[in-house]
Amino acid sequence: MQYLIMTKKMNNLQLPQKDLEKEIAQLESFIKSDIDARELKRAIAVRMALEGNLYHKISKMLGEA
Repeated sequence: MQYLIMTKKMNNLQLPQKDLEKEIAQLESFIKSDIDARELKRAIAVRMALEGNLYHKISKMLGEA
């Protein structure tokens, strides 16, 4: 459920640094929890986008290209 909130924010990557660090920390916690593989992949993609990775790089790294 928490990843849905993160996905919505992915559309606006202009977050202040403090908020960005908080979002990434929350994603890290979510990623480390016991989650479904699809949710894990989505959370990793959101984290990578927040970190500034290009979408085609994310897609290629996660095997979606």
